[in-house]
Amino acid sequence: MGNMKCWMSGAMLSVKPDEIKIAKSVFLVLVFMFLIGVNIIAANAQTASKKLSVSIFAELSVTDPSRTAQALADFSESVGGYYIRKSNRGVSLRLPAEMRNRVEDILRKNGILLRYNVNSSDITKELLVLRRQLESRKRLLAEYNRLIATAGFSSTLALERELMTVVSEMENLRGRINRMENDYQFLRLDINFFSDEPARPVMRRSYFNWINRMGFYNFVGGRYAR
Repeated sequence: MGNMKCWMSGAMLSVKPDEIKIAKSVFLVLVFMFLIGVNIIAANAQTASKKLSVSIFAELSVTDPSRTAQALADFSESVGGYYIRKSNRGVSLRLPAEMRNRVEDILRKNGILLRYNVNSSDITKELLVLRRQLESRKRLLAEYNRLIATAGFSSTLALERELMTVVSEMENLRGRINRMENDYQFLRLDINFFSDEPARPVMRRSYFNWINRMGFYNFVGGRYAR
């Protein structure tokens, strides 16, 4: 028992006063930021306007998939949006959120609408939480920089490791916030095309020259011959 007391006393004496001071300061800062953050989030959630993430899925029957894809892609850019996929099978667009009520009419002008589904989710609270977390990390970063200026060598190394962790967390939070802000500013529109246009046969040269000479594919393909 006596040996244990001596060991504990020695352990306590090995901790430097500036390290104890730094640990207490960081702990108090974290507690303060947590309490302030909870109160602010609760207040903002009640007053902030709703931020909705909207996604629309549609199926469209078209006569010319390539031309329709290009027309819709051009339209998205003309209204301040952009496209992320464009092919004869369909398109994926990002349109300004305020165009939500116009999307169905726009699609009907480009083909026969076979399917139209709208999904939305309220991301207001989640976005507020992320913004509060980012602000708290900024304050913690400033506190770490202040402590580093007065800390001893060993404490500075420990604080620098914590500082790098905070910087990494801030970058991650900024990325998530940017994605969520883009989600409520631009709705996502995914469209699959269906067409009655028959598929063109794939024409390949034969290993037999006499088949190539007689125009076998032209004979079989008829109106599809190139």
